[in-house]
Formats: sequence, structure tokens, C-alpha cells
Amino acid sequence: MCFKRLILDFGIYLVGTQEGLIHKSSFSEGHSFLATYKKHIGSVNHIEWSPFSPDVFLSCSRDETVQMWKQGRPVMTFKSIHQGPVFFVKWSPNCSTLFGVVKEDQVELWDLILSILFPTIVHHAEPGVRLTSLLFARGTDCVLVGDSKGQVTVYKLRNFRVCKMVGVMDGLWGSRTVQEDHCAH
Repeated sequence: MCFKRLILDFGIYLVGTQEGLIHKSSFSEGHSFLATYKKHIGSVNHIEWSPFSPDVFLSCSRDETVQMWKQGRPVMTFKSIHQGPVFFVKWSPNCSTLFGVVKEDQVELWDLILSILFPTIVHHAEPGVRLTSLLFARGTDCVLVGDSKGQVTVYKLRNFRVCKMVGVMDGLWGSRTVQEDHCAH
């Protein structure tokens, strides 16, 4: 189960369930749901509101997919060719069309300008290390990745241009590749 509150409206929140449902609710409504969304066929592991649009959010699941939702309707499904449940999803605060995904043994960065079918960057964890979280550093070209050993590794994206904050699907940025050079520890 996961929980995510809408930043712009402190009373609205989403709850992901083990049954693959996402319930929209309000603190003022008590125990009733405002809406229920169904697209996942496995437990919903994480939900992330877009920092650019209050009507858009991402959800990820044990069913190996990430769903993009707009106004409660599924608009896109993302599934990597690399198998495994998706445990965590995070929007970039710098680019409206960039998000990251954490699977147990890899991190994927999806640049929707370059491809909606395949992740732009895939980075595999070292053997025996389980990846747990991801954070885009605001205003920089660094991505922080947490792991099961309690370590955080900071990766610098090469040839990456920090985007302007624009509406979802309106951002543009150049090509980039990831290097394992760390920009900080």
C-alpha cells in the first residue's frame, strides 16, 4: 500500500492498494472515496504527482508497469524490456517529460521526448545490491540513487541540459548519456 498527498490541495490524496487499485480521497470526506482508478494488475507500490500539473500523476506496480494518469484516466503505459516489478517512480523537478524508475536491480530514466517505448538510460546495480530509491537534484544534472546497504550514490548525467519548468509533454531537451562518474558523495 502507498499514500501520496496532492501538494496544491492538502485535503486530496491517493492511496495505492495491493489489489492494484488507486483510491482518490479527501480528508474531509472521511471513509468514502471520491474516485477509484483501475489499470494495474499487481499491487501499487508508489504514486507520484507531477510537479508541473496537478491533474497528472504516475503510479508503479508489481505488474512491471508505470502508468501515467491525467484527471484520473490512464493515458500511457510504460514497460521496460527488462523484467521485474517497479518499486519506485519519481518525476524530475527540472523537466516535465523526464521521470526515473527503480527496480530491484536497476534504475531507468525515461525521457518522453526521445522515446515513449523504451527507457533512455538503464543502469544496473552491482551484484548483491538492491536499489531502493531515486531523487533528481533540483536545478542540476545529478540523480541520487539509494540502495539496500544504506548508501546513496550520486550520478552526473553527461550532455544533459537542465530544462525550464514547463507543462507536461511540452519540455524539450537535448540528448544525453549517463556516466558512472560521481558528482558528489
